[in-house]
Amino acid sequence: MSQRKLRRLLPSVLGVLAMALGLFAPFAPSGEANAARVITAHTPDPASVTIAGSLQSELGCPGDWQPECSTTYLAYDADDDLWQAVFTIPAGSWEYKAALNDAWDENYGAGAVQDGPNIPLNLAAESAVKFFYDHKSHWVTDNFNSAIANVPGSFQSEIGCSGDWDPACLRSWLQDSDGDGIYTFTTAAIPAGDYEAKVAHNESWDENYGAGGVLNGPNIPFSVGANQTITFSYDPLTHLLDIAAESGLEPGDELLVRPVLEHPFEDQVLYFTMPDRFANGDPEPASPATLKPMCSPTASCLATGAIITAETSPACTTSWITWLVWA
Repeated sequence: MSQRKLRRLLPSVLGVLAMALGLFAPFAPSGEANAARVITAHTPDPASVTIAGSLQSELGCPGDWQPECSTTYLAYDADDDLWQAVFTIPAGSWEYKAALNDAWDENYGAGAVQDGPNIPLNLAAESAVKFFYDHKSHWVTDNFNSAIANVPGSFQSEIGCSGDWDPACLRSWLQDSDGDGIYTFTTAAIPAGDYEAKVAHNESWDENYGAGGVLNGPNIPFSVGANQTITFSYDPLTHLLDIAAESGLEPGDELLVRPVLEHPFEDQVLYFTMPDRFANGDPEPASPATLKPMCSPTASCLATGAIITAETSPACTTSWITWLVWA
């Protein structure tokens, strides 16, 4: 391309860039929301998780709401892939959150929300309370506020448990992070085959539910097809467990799938196809008097692309239109 042509096209390219930024800005999250979303999705595993709240001084910390107090650290359990600990807490009304890495920079409250509301804990008597935090979902809870329900079954060794039918392996932990009363666990790690499962409470077989929500009832059979995602949904009021399979991708399809665009615009590459803006095809610059726009009151500016003025085409209100493709 000649330098003259390049100089002639440069203003148009800059115009398209400005228009693109304006068009796509409404679809980007606001700065604060976007920052929280990125942190939620991409933070590395924490070095520490603290139950920080109004109960800490009762447990031996110098004060309350101290994320750096190791006395109320949770311990990471590699078998469960969870952080957890038991603390004996006096009767009373308390609040807490999960603070990561000895600071408030990253913390999670009710509903697994970053910087979310404090989680209330009301105890009628002194109690041993077990706290849980899952860094994959950011759900933090305890065994007084939530049912600690799990799905042991013949599939557990396939998802990282040391064996099958293990109610203490919480890699199949049912979670209710949205607070709707339905506890769910979703995995795409189970190979194709036929399996069975039940629901067990409090990491043991003492309280378990099978088919039809029956206490100590029969195992619940389910089948998994190739590349399927399985979702277990449990209602602790009816004790019914629903197991749903969703069709997955065919082998190789993952190469055709792109993640949703939710990251900053500056990381994108833009490709432009710019049609000739002169109807006569003349590569030399033209004066406004001789410029012939490629769209008119009866033609679509969006279909062709042109430099338009109010004098030459009063029906077109944009100064430059061209195709824009995300990559």
